[in-house]
Amino acid sequence: MLPVMEPSEGAPPPKKEAVEALSTILNEEDAAPKARQGQKQGQKNAGDNNAKPRKPAAAAADLTAAPPKDAQVTRRKVTQEDVRRSGQEFTTRAGSEDRDARKKDRDNKEKAKKKDGGLSDLEKAGLVVLGALAVGALLNNGNKVVSNTGDRVVMDRGDGTYYLLKDDDTLLRQPGSDVQTETFSDGSTRTTVLREDGTRIVTIRDATGRTLRRALVYPDGTQTLLIDDLSDQVQPVDLTTLPRPRPGGLVVSTSDSDADLRAALYSTQSQDAGRAFSLQQIRDYAEVRALAPTIDVESITFETGSAAILPSEAAKLSELGAFMQRRIDQDRSEMFLIEGHTDAVGSAVSNLALSDRRAESLALALTEYFGVPPENMVVQGYGEGELRIATDSDEPRNRRAVVRMISPLMNQIASAE
Repeated sequence: MLPVMEPSEGAPPPKKEAVEALSTILNEEDAAPKARQGQKQGQKNAGDNNAKPRKPAAAAADLTAAPPKDAQVTRRKVTQEDVRRSGQEFTTRAGSEDRDARKKDRDNKEKAKKKDGGLSDLEKAGLVVLGALAVGALLNNGNKVVSNTGDRVVMDRGDGTYYLLKDDDTLLRQPGSDVQTETFSDGSTRTTVLREDGTRIVTIRDATGRTLRRALVYPDGTQTLLIDDLSDQVQPVDLTTLPRPRPGGLVVSTSDSDADLRAALYSTQSQDAGRAFSLQQIRDYAEVRALAPTIDVESITFETGSAAILPSEAAKLSELGAFMQRRIDQDRSEMFLIEGHTDAVGSAVSNLALSDRRAESLALALTEYFGVPPENMVVQGYGEGELRIATDSDEPRNRRAVVRMISPLMNQIASAE
């Protein structure tokens, strides 16, 4: 059984092969860690596959090869009007489950799509199948689409947990860039972002929108590999064999004079696992993320239900932005995971989508105000899934952002290529 599709008016219907590919990815991999709530760490879930993902059609050729004849190619010059800035709101609510709110969101989505040629954000990004997933659609494994706001899709596993699918390339589409997206028959994409200085960011995504490979390509043809979840070095995660995180974690305070030295030391210590992890494994497993150094982030205040960052709040990120820029100047392959977390007030669905949107806004602000290269950041929202303080009440300490230096956990993969 294939999930129900509802493409936008004016959008081509998804190809059957692409729908089947998306369904297969979600059914087999489930985007879920092995140790779920109520299970012992390291205990396997039936059907979990946390090793190397399937190689999509978009990854069949070299990153810089010419588009094949069977790929659908779109080209677009990014303008200021095409992108959302960190201080702007989204046009739809974050995964709202209220019937009236959903109707208002549908109206807002239709207005936005008419303004932009009838396509949702996901469809414009080449993720036609993901963007067309209908709310209420069921997968063979019982997972259900509970929200599709045009920029994000939230899935219900049926066991009280949810996961989110989105376009991982959103941060890369900066004004002035030329974007070429090649969409393949299995729904995977190869996106090339050409900047005014001649550098290119090439990203391979599967039909779910997740990044499998990303490289920075310089005008002379040399490359810096940033992400490679398709590497043969990717191995399954066994939580029982992971080293224990240091009590309190490896925390770098950007206000300390020895922040750079401490970051270098912690980066070395975080490699004690003796192996490398893929980006997806780092995103999915809290136990793996706990091995990465974190950067102290001054609390950013958001309005209730809002993902916008006011300029006065963005100013609080100055030390963080300067620190990240120094790290990237020292090592162009340095990668950061920007996490968003909420308290437990409200629905789990809306909290998950809202936390991811806030993480996106934080990353956008770091680029807009402090010049942090967007290709060196990935964002992930965790909603109320990882509460710092165990309470269902309004708890400010649970509404937080976390920035992790994840290159130490990934670089053994890159260095082995």
